Amino acid sequence: MKKTISFFTLLFLASQHVYSQDKLAEIGARKYNTRMHLLTEPQPPALPAINLPVSNNPASAFKTVKPISTKEELYAELAKLKKQYEPFMQNLAPVPAETRKQIPLTTFNWRVETPEDLSNFPATLKGEGKWEKVNIPHFGPPLGRAVTYYFKEVELTQEDFAKGSLFICFKAVDYKASVFINGRLCGSHEGFFAPFEFEISKIAHPGKNTLLVKVENDFTTTGGKDDKGNAVIGDKIYGMTGFGYDDPGNGWHICPAGMGIPQDCYIESRAPLHINDIFVRPQVESSKAEAWIEVNNFEPYPADASLRISVYGQNFAEKIVENMEYIPSTTYIPGVGDLAKPSDWEQKKLKMGYGANYLRIPIDMKSFRFWEPEHPWLYQLQVKIYDAKGNLTDSRVQQFGMRSFMMDTVNTPKGKMYLNGKMIRLRGANSMGFEQQSVKGKKWNQLTEDLLLAKLCNLNYLRFTQRPVQPEVYDYCDKLGLLNQTDLPLFGSIRRNQFSEAIKQVEEMERLVRSHPSTIVVTYINERFPNAEGNPQRSLNTADEYYRLFTALDQAVLLSNPDRVIKAGDGDYDPPSPGLPDNHCYNTWYNGHGLGLGKMYKGYWQPVKPGWMYACGEFGAEGLDPLNVMQKYYPAAWLPKTKEEEASWTANRIAMSQTHRFHSMWYNPQHSVSDWINASQDYQAWAMKFVAETFRRDSRMTSFAVHLFIDAWPAGWMKAIMDVDRQPKKAFFTYRNALEPLMISLRSDRSKFFAGEETAFEAWICNDLNIAPAGYQLKYQIEKEGKVIMANQIAANIPVNSSQFQGFLKFKVPGIRSRTAYTLRMSLVNEKGESVNQSDFAFEAFPETTPSKRTIYIVGERNGKAATLTQQAGYNIASSGETADAILIDDFAKYKTQETQINEWVNAGKTVVFMELPAQQYSIANTSVSIEKNSMGDYYFVSPSTGHTIVKNNQPFDFNLWYNGKEGYIAPILSYTMSAPEWKPILSSGNSNWLGDKGTAMAAGELKYGKGVFRICEVQLTDRIKYNPTAFDFFDKMISKITLPGNSTL
Repeated sequence: MKKTISFFTLLFLASQHVYSQDKLAEIGARKYNTRMHLLTEPQPPALPAINLPVSNNPASAFKTVKPISTKEELYAELAKLKKQYEPFMQNLAPVPAETRKQIPLTTFNWRVETPEDLSNFPATLKGEGKWEKVNIPHFGPPLGRAVTYYFKEVELTQEDFAKGSLFICFKAVDYKASVFINGRLCGSHEGFFAPFEFEISKIAHPGKNTLLVKVENDFTTTGGKDDKGNAVIGDKIYGMTGFGYDDPGNGWHICPAGMGIPQDCYIESRAPLHINDIFVRPQVESSKAEAWIEVNNFEPYPADASLRISVYGQNFAEKIVENMEYIPSTTYIPGVGDLAKPSDWEQKKLKMGYGANYLRIPIDMKSFRFWEPEHPWLYQLQVKIYDAKGNLTDSRVQQFGMRSFMMDTVNTPKGKMYLNGKMIRLRGANSMGFEQQSVKGKKWNQLTEDLLLAKLCNLNYLRFTQRPVQPEVYDYCDKLGLLNQTDLPLFGSIRRNQFSEAIKQVEEMERLVRSHPSTIVVTYINERFPNAEGNPQRSLNTADEYYRLFTALDQAVLLSNPDRVIKAGDGDYDPPSPGLPDNHCYNTWYNGHGLGLGKMYKGYWQPVKPGWMYACGEFGAEGLDPLNVMQKYYPAAWLPKTKEEEASWTANRIAMSQTHRFHSMWYNPQHSVSDWINASQDYQAWAMKFVAETFRRDSRMTSFAVHLFIDAWPAGWMKAIMDVDRQPKKAFFTYRNALEPLMISLRSDRSKFFAGEETAFEAWICNDLNIAPAGYQLKYQIEKEGKVIMANQIAANIPVNSSQFQGFLKFKVPGIRSRTAYTLRMSLVNEKGESVNQSDFAFEAFPETTPSKRTIYIVGERNGKAATLTQQAGYNIASSGETADAILIDDFAKYKTQETQINEWVNAGKTVVFMELPAQQYSIANTSVSIEKNSMGDYYFVSPSTGHTIVKNNQPFDFNLWYNGKEGYIAPILSYTMSAPEWKPILSSGNSNWLGDKGTAMAAGELKYGKGVFRICEVQLTDRIKYNPTAFDFFDKMISKITLPGNSTL
């Protein structure tokens, strides 16, 4: 990785076809409801009235057990796990005879197409012109509609032709490949992930041969921008994830749809009669397997053939079948109503015709070992094929596992999944490139460790997001017992003219993955949009059309693998789609995406098909790379050069970063690089815990995956919970803890209480196991300043593969004189008295409010927000502004009718507070105030880090996640922000959007006017101040005269 501008960057700047995170943020802000009548909104569960005992039993107190939380601890666990899985990486099967010879093609001359190539293509075929030498694999720009060439001279010997056939083989080319040998076209292929080959023995010859590969790129079916900024939708079937390339500005981001030869290629000599493909279909219910063997015959005439089949344990010593002879044969079955023929019911041998021949061979697998994540036992099928003279012409091997995976689509609730007959819930992460980079660089140890790190994070599956990956990745997943989902690379929509190409590619995808026990699900399209995302003239645009596509894709997949579980869509913006409902939910980053985070936390979910379980294929939040990664890889321009410069540094310098633009929705501004890193990672860690535990408590949520696991490049996708150097971010550990198979989850809509109030904490046990341990106890204690002040316990009610509410912990908050912090901690203890899992919930108590004698004059409706808020605060409503302690305005038009009088009162010392002004331009006290609607939903957080006297004693997250008593859950508090140059900020925020950074805006502001003050409060306090002590304290100060330094008052 380089910090300098590369040649790839120059190519990119020439085309600028980027589909960036800004696009994803824009997607995240959308809401769709085109067919809501077909859906139902899941509701929170009705909780039984179970109250946990709150009497103090000191014997129930327990010691805190901390889970691992450092890189050093994690890698110590990795070393143990690596040793544990070493036996499964073995290959103990006999080594078959080698029947093929390969010539690797590791270097080429490369260039972008020139006008001369168009005018004199024969010269290009000969390799004339200027070229750049590149190594294979090779991937990068140009993007969009572009052509590049790869040229090479290959020396062949007579021996290379001795076996009878010669093939040129590509494991993948991105995107369209046309292959020329000695100036002749030998074949073409479209698609970036599938292997293909062409027989060239009649085109090539001993001696020097020329090889030219023409590679064509296009804009994707997802869409992008051309060099004039036009929105363009092309024919390239490609999502928004790829290999990436070493360019900080764009290539690191891995979204750009580059091109090239990103996998190995070679020339291979083999016999004309050879094995082209092997698929072993496990049939565990009958203790059998069925070998689907594809035999190619490139002799001019049909040929007799016989096969010998062997099955061995691959990672354990066992011989199941050895050299079982199979002679292809069949029985002629007469047709119904046909005339009788001498051939009826006659047995006959089958000859292998020219091209592909398909055989199915049953194999007895008595007393087999199941493939499962904890014990990924693998078998190896070895196939030898012989010609009519008994000569061995080819031998091939294929690893496989005996396992079953199915989704119940009959019984309600539909969508439950079963691995080897046992229910399983998928807990995972999206993957966008890290594993592909390991294969590309032949870093096999890194690939092994990465997949084991996933298991250490308590993941049981990876989603290979929006693309199939290299076969080596699936091989390693098989060996290490990590399940995966593989996606057809469609995003949003598909071009109508690419319908049949999609069918071809989905068959290629299934053929790529079908032999791998680790691949359990395939999907067709990511985030399908209604009406082709506003481009119906370019793409399929109605649900009916997509149902036809899904039906066709299903047939192609099931023809290749009848047992495949299919999830049509991942992140459906035009539901319902066939199969398991899946919605993406970035409501802790793209605010308001999916559903409000307070509703989700309460137990609601997005509308789904009635009677179904559901899934969340993506959620996440950005956490910046650690400082050592920044200093190691980032271009100098991205980082500050001096301490003075660092004070004003923001993550906007980092290409594609959203941290600074979006932070104002979630956490306070920072003043150094390290502080920004810590704040972003702290928030990301909180978000992962918040969402994952919410999903764990919902027994209807059968599958979810964080976006993203490991970053493939520095600053690539900073939603990753582990950076490019495999350093875990804080979110790695909180997500890991939230995925413990057997765990406690504590929930409360409130974390701040007034003295004398009754709390209501919910205690849950979440169990992904198919057993419920007996004899476990649930211990709990309340701690103050590290000391246990109350402890008790109950018998744990552990469910089987579900979540179970244990009861409410309700107690009266004790009387206190000042703000006091407490911790509720719970421990699940086994029959030996050992702590199996612990969880904690921090909360605070505030002194009880006393009745106030304040009087407030209302300028607004009798039952409007101002009047309601005054009554909820316990203040009295005054009949005159002159005698009132403060003036509260919720109707600006009425203020204008009394403007002169009100301004005089303020000038004389009154405090006036405008409540929640709607979006428009205002003139107040000869100043201009602009109120603007938030672009990305209503916010749950505002920042008190302004230095204003009203909030100087507030803590950083005092204005965050306030409970709304009317709604019954956490609700947003900010719909509008204000800008007013002459006003002083009290609370700050920002109007974030995906187009740019508008900078800081005010959530509350103040204007000194004579002896008094005008204040504007856009923060929503109604229905909140009774339940959120910091809200009450803020309102009380907003209507008060505040003493400033120097004894002056406002």
